[in-house]
Amino acid sequence: MYILKTKNVNLKSFLLGLVLLFSFSLTEAQTVEERRDSILTQLESADPALKVLLYDSVSRLYWSNYPDSSLYYAQLAFKYAKKTRNDLSIAEAYNTLGNAYAEMGKNDEALDNYEKSLSLRKAAGDMLKVSYSLNNMGLIYFDQKKYSEAISAYKECVAICNELNEYHDEALMQMSIAETYRTINYKTNALEYAIKAASLFIHINNKRGLARTFNFIGNLHKDLSNNSLALEYFIKANQLYSELNNQYGISTTTNNLGIIYDEMGQSDTALAYYQQFLQMAIDNGNIPSQGAAYNNIGFLYAKTMHYQKALEAYSKSLSISQEANDSLSIMNTNNNIASVYLNMGNTSKAENYVNTALKHTPRDKDLFFLAESHEILSKVYAAKGNFRKAYHHQSINGEIKDSLFSMKTNEQIVEMQVRFETESKEKEIELLKKNDEIKNLELQRQKNAKFLWIGLTILLVGLGVLGYFNLQQKKTSNKLLQEKNQQLKITNKKLIESEGHLTELNATKDRFFTIIAHDLRNPFNALLGLSELLLNNFAKYSKKQSEEIIKTIFDTSQSLYKLLENLLQWSRCQTGSITYNPELFPLNKQVRQEMELLSNLAEGKNLKIVSRVEESVVVYADVNLVSIIIRNLLSNAIKFCNPQGNIKITAVEENNMVAIKVTDSGVGMSKQEVDKLFRVDESFSTKGTANEEGTGLGLILCKEFTKKNGGKIYVSSQKGCGSTFTFTLPISKSGINA
Repeated sequence: MYILKTKNVNLKSFLLGLVLLFSFSLTEAQTVEERRDSILTQLESADPALKVLLYDSVSRLYWSNYPDSSLYYAQLAFKYAKKTRNDLSIAEAYNTLGNAYAEMGKNDEALDNYEKSLSLRKAAGDMLKVSYSLNNMGLIYFDQKKYSEAISAYKECVAICNELNEYHDEALMQMSIAETYRTINYKTNALEYAIKAASLFIHINNKRGLARTFNFIGNLHKDLSNNSLALEYFIKANQLYSELNNQYGISTTTNNLGIIYDEMGQSDTALAYYQQFLQMAIDNGNIPSQGAAYNNIGFLYAKTMHYQKALEAYSKSLSISQEANDSLSIMNTNNNIASVYLNMGNTSKAENYVNTALKHTPRDKDLFFLAESHEILSKVYAAKGNFRKAYHHQSINGEIKDSLFSMKTNEQIVEMQVRFETESKEKEIELLKKNDEIKNLELQRQKNAKFLWIGLTILLVGLGVLGYFNLQQKKTSNKLLQEKNQQLKITNKKLIESEGHLTELNATKDRFFTIIAHDLRNPFNALLGLSELLLNNFAKYSKKQSEEIIKTIFDTSQSLYKLLENLLQWSRCQTGSITYNPELFPLNKQVRQEMELLSNLAEGKNLKIVSRVEESVVVYADVNLVSIIIRNLLSNAIKFCNPQGNIKITAVEENNMVAIKVTDSGVGMSKQEVDKLFRVDESFSTKGTANEEGTGLGLILCKEFTKKNGGKIYVSSQKGCGSTFTFTLPISKSGINA
């Protein structure tokens, strides 16, 4: 189910331009034409340099609604700038042209003019306006999805603003960097720069900027599932907006507080904030926010099984969506109402509302809502006993979810690629800076030597003193040169490590596609084929034949579920969305729990699983991750054990660590096969003794999660003599640090 939430208003970088001081005043009642005429009346007595500024001001008036007119006046500004033959005036005109092209969406032309403006401003030494040009270029790079270039421009701008003590602009640039990192899913980096911005806003006592920054940080913590910290920052932002009497900010943070309390399971508090958000929307006449509030309230009531109240809220939200002719909201709300009626057992109304939802599917279909509609229809027909239609809609739902999963996977791969390219380019820029420093040092050393020889020729008397000075100067220069060379080596090493990281990312991408294209597809083909065979020949088959097919379907479904579960865990691990929450806990309990979960699989092959883990063995690790490791290793042992075989689990303390061993009496592996384990770039998987399928993904997860807990994993095996998988865990927090 979907909660319609209002978007957080992030700090937007704005085009920093020249602030003109005119003698006339412009009231809010004036139209664009009146303001234009008021400015243009001054042209007659203005010199060319002032005309550039006046035409720039007029060009800005037309940014939003008439970009062609904006470009026309920008070109007039450039025409008079050339007459001045003044580099700063020409730079201003180039910047004006860049602004006009940016408003027209012509990013290449805008960037070209901004670069020309930047070059002239740097040559003139006007560093404040250099920062303006860099910020403008950063905005264009961001629009072009050239995120590393955008970050570099913003960082250079930050350095200039810091040197000039322009703390307000510096804070805005820090937020631009944070926003860019958040766009490429580098949330920890985004958090670092947002906190820097907050510190600057506190320093200059800018409550408005601080409120926006706190709200941004709150959303970052929400994205990272740090709900308690998200709550803390949303409360701070809400308090600041209240002090400023900023109704929009108060409304936004109030809704965010409702969302975070909802996600924390505090329904009553969440409801109070949603209702407060609704009242503010009503007071301010904000119709879209009213629809969002009613939808959130309806969802909360539905979740707490207050179905009648949920229907009342959804009905109001639907009316607002219909008045606005918002197809997406109409579809979402109809789905929500259908779901409530389904939970109430009223399948007829549920069917009516979900069919209405499908009629309002937008042209650019939202796959999430479409999948939701077919899932509800499947449940409706199942409740009515019409299993053929239920199966039909569930199949459509499955196909749509497969498409969503593929889209999400592709987005994650693109994000990983962009983040790597961003890191590489930042390292490359750093390396170029180091090379420039070395070249400058070398040139400086050569100049020093030249001046020294001239001094020796002119002042023979001072030969000894100058010789000593030259020696010291050379030592200093060589020392600096050595230091820079060492820094260059370190930078080169980091670049090599980055290349290795890219290789690993590419292997991860290839592995994803292999699993999606083959290991997911084949089981689904088997399931579809067998189920179709059974459906078409059910009356012809004997009971035994039907049972065999059903058992095969069940076994295939189990394998497929296990693969999807491992794939999901691996995906979360690759994107850094798995949280690590270590604690002290007895290992024996988790081992027993996983043995119980897998007992049916073991009994199916008549295997005996024995745990020798003492109750006194305690480890310091993440319980959930350790459970996944044990489950995968036990599943692996069951897979490769012959019927009537044995599996043994032991745990021994060694050097402030606990070594957990899973030993089986299975088929074992050769040294070549062992070398291929735990590797993403090697697709290695063999069938089990009962022809069980696998992808090798489970062992890769074991390695990732063991490493996350501060341990190691390894295997010893011999063909025909079974295998022993060993992984280590710390017995205390100090064990991890060690």
